[in-house]
Amino acid sequence: MAPRRKAEDLKLKSIWDERLVQEVMDNEKHRTRMWLWLINNPDKDVCDIPFEKWRVKTASYSAIRRDFVKYTTKVVEKNESIRGDTTKFLLELQDGHRIETVVMIHVSHATVCVSSQIGCQMGCRFCATGTMGIIGNLTSGEILEQLVHANTVTRIRNVVFMGMGEPLNNYDNVKLAVESMVDCNRFGLSARHVTVSTVGVLKSMQRMSEEMPYVNLAFSLHAPNQEVRLKIVPAASAHHLDKLMVAVDTHITANRKSYMDRKAIRRNGVKPSDDEVDAAIKRSAGLRPNKITGVMIEYILIKDVNDRPEHAEELGRLLSSRRDHIILNLIPYNPTDVAEEFYPPTEESVDEFNRICISAPHYIYTRVRQEKGQDIAGACGQLALVNPGKASAAASSKDIEDVAGDSAKSSRQGRTAGSARTQRSIAIGSTSNSGATVEGIIRSGAMNLPRSTLLCYANVLIPVVVAAVGLMKQL
Repeated sequence: MAPRRKAEDLKLKSIWDERLVQEVMDNEKHRTRMWLWLINNPDKDVCDIPFEKWRVKTASYSAIRRDFVKYTTKVVEKNESIRGDTTKFLLELQDGHRIETVVMIHVSHATVCVSSQIGCQMGCRFCATGTMGIIGNLTSGEILEQLVHANTVTRIRNVVFMGMGEPLNNYDNVKLAVESMVDCNRFGLSARHVTVSTVGVLKSMQRMSEEMPYVNLAFSLHAPNQEVRLKIVPAASAHHLDKLMVAVDTHITANRKSYMDRKAIRRNGVKPSDDEVDAAIKRSAGLRPNKITGVMIEYILIKDVNDRPEHAEELGRLLSSRRDHIILNLIPYNPTDVAEEFYPPTEESVDEFNRICISAPHYIYTRVRQEKGQDIAGACGQLALVNPGKASAAASSKDIEDVAGDSAKSSRQGRTAGSARTQRSIAIGSTSNSGATVEGIIRSGAMNLPRSTLLCYANVLIPVVVAAVGLMKQL
């Protein structure tokens, strides 16, 4: 294990670190103008900022130019997946430690998965990052620099704190970074597009519901009961599942109230009363979770550990009372270099698990995660500074959900496992058999569009064409 991080080794100051910038520039207007200028001029550096035009105090901007840099991190390696929809950055920090950041391109938007710590102390048995142990926290500037690097690939709409580390164990720096991301005078992301994940740090979950109710919470559940959870999530021994689910309920209430407040202020300019918010929430009950859903339950499916029908039934009972307020995200396990002998679930078991959750009497709204970046060790649970050329051999196998765009959505009315397998097999067959054609189109320059855009369009259209050809043959 690498030595733990020391504050005295951090000599460089990041221009994105709000606490450090405040020490030399007390004018908030000048600070936000400076950050916005850097965001809108990605090719410029700190020394190029036109402080003189803004009538900034000489002492302030002299200290900024002397002591601060745009990047305290540097890109050591940049790997792109075969499909071109995922890019993984290996970033080196100023003290020599390294972290990973993943950019995922979908049809309608792009998401960056940022790290919050170097390593992780939670020790989840299925996660490669957990094998590293904890080395140290990232500063808010180092977290934001990951977003800045990601914007060089494509414009980022969504940010998920699902990279290396447990975000709520680095709460203060994560909060500062989130506030910058959603500030309309800085990065200007929608709060609905920022998600903070946790395996279950109870006090920080409660604090997040009070101080950041506007962002989404992703709770890494991974088991339907405390007994199974203890086998794969050692940190579960700190807090019983019942207490964590109460914390989830608290965030559901806080998040929905925050959403209603902002919506009313935008429309009427007046903050609604608690009674009006409660009435609006009751009117929305029974609707499919959408804009007013700020909680995602993450569940990694591991073969013969937590993917059996009885696990699905128990999970359905646990979540059914919350079904109007949550989305269940089913994530097929990605092969990682961990000591435990874990294996991905079969396609049939994923279908059956999903069918049980979405059907009577549970009616849970679910998504089956579309895995991106498995071939470059950039998929869920694979971030551990792994050279993609030495990733697990199983990483070259087909993803269970290999379709373009966002995670596949299942209707609340349910669908048969057979039809699900049919749709999935069409998508897998079409994309895997047509990859050379797509690359050929891109290389030939026949279409004057960015590579990522072409791949996204191709991954959407090709399955449709193949399905149509299949129907014509039957006729």
